[in-house]
Amino acid sequence: MTEKITLQNGCVKKLFFKYAIPSILGMLIVSLQIMVDGLFLNKGVGPLALAAVNLAMPLINLLLSISLMICIGGGVLAGISLGNREKEKAKSLTSLTLILLLSTLLIISIFLLLNFEKVINLLGTNSETYIFVKKYLAILIPGSIFFSMPIFTETFVRIKGKPNQVFISGAICFFSNILLDYLFVLKLDMGMEGAAIASCFANMFGALVLLQYIEFGQITTTLKEIKDIFYNGSSEMLTTISSAITIYIFNIIIMKNIGVLGISALTIVFYINSIVNLSLYGLSQALQPIISYNLGAKRFDQIKDVLKIALKSGAAIGIITFISIHLFGDKIVHSFSNGNKELANLITKAIFFFTFAHLFSFMNIISSSFHTSIEKPFQSAFIACARSLIFVLAPLFILPIFIGEIGIWLAIPIAELMCLGISIPMMKNSLKKLSFLNLPTPRGKVF
Repeated sequence: MTEKITLQNGCVKKLFFKYAIPSILGMLIVSLQIMVDGLFLNKGVGPLALAAVNLAMPLINLLLSISLMICIGGGVLAGISLGNREKEKAKSLTSLTLILLLSTLLIISIFLLLNFEKVINLLGTNSETYIFVKKYLAILIPGSIFFSMPIFTETFVRIKGKPNQVFISGAICFFSNILLDYLFVLKLDMGMEGAAIASCFANMFGALVLLQYIEFGQITTTLKEIKDIFYNGSSEMLTTISSAITIYIFNIIIMKNIGVLGISALTIVFYINSIVNLSLYGLSQALQPIISYNLGAKRFDQIKDVLKIALKSGAAIGIITFISIHLFGDKIVHSFSNGNKELANLITKAIFFFTFAHLFSFMNIISSSFHTSIEKPFQSAFIACARSLIFVLAPLFILPIFIGEIGIWLAIPIAELMCLGISIPMMKNSLKKLSFLNLPTPRGKVF
């Protein structure tokens, strides 16, 4: 009988792909789910709905960033506890993470709803988009607990060694979302509210499927462990917050230089970009439980081996997606432009320049995730903020002055390229430090 591949006994290559394939497929389903929302809103409401979604995205990303911080931080500690053979402690950390997630989102949602009008105005809405953003967020803010739950369930189901269930959960989210979008947006003509309700329900359905696989325990934790959860997950939070700030600045600049149609085009470009980024995050999520477990078990050669595989896989995803989008991008443009030639031209131009980021982003995303997994959240956060905010700002403000709107679409590819200058040296340095920790077998070069 073939022995089951687990975190305890698995060959890292087989184990990585056991985790990575369903994780990537699950993330691709998430990205397709986002695009399906856009297609239904564009058909049922129009281009202003697409613009409203992008204007609301910084706030949605803020809520998701808080969820990621808590869930990833708790997941890293639980994975290390399992590697140390501390099963009851891992269960306790699982329960603690869920309590922290629900209570934090509840407090933040109440605060946002009490300041709802100010929040909408801060997002950069104008007279055309205000009502669409308001309707959308009126559902998603109180529903943040529901659409964030898959982050918790998927994180801890991977730690339990059941990555295939994550794919099943994603598939349930996807098909539920299609059905509910069709029902609420098109048939019942509920517009923005319908799309928001569909997202909340679809994500909750996917999360409920996974709850049965998660083991909870009595909370016997300390204030230090609570601090460590927030600290270890802080890089994921800063990544998403940085992205939210970047989207906000993009929205302001594009509204000033191009107008509402430019925001619609940006929304579609971000939909496409999410396919690559979410696939790479799928790789990262497969990486984290394996590295965290092997860190706890002090199997450091395994950490280097799985990192090599992740980098090669990430490069393949970036190159294949880049080529595919340049070959078949016109079909995507046609699906979203809905016969609007001006919008189609904007999307085509934006995609051509924007997709160069895919050739570099894999290294930065994996490097950031690797540092989170080895309990170096500062390094992880620095890389994440650099690629998604710090290195974006200069080209975003300067290039449009000299080369017009093309400079807007080149800002992120240039930022990803610049970030390689810090992500690669930091990863090499961290690996060098691991090599002094009593490696069980002779070490080899990773780069």
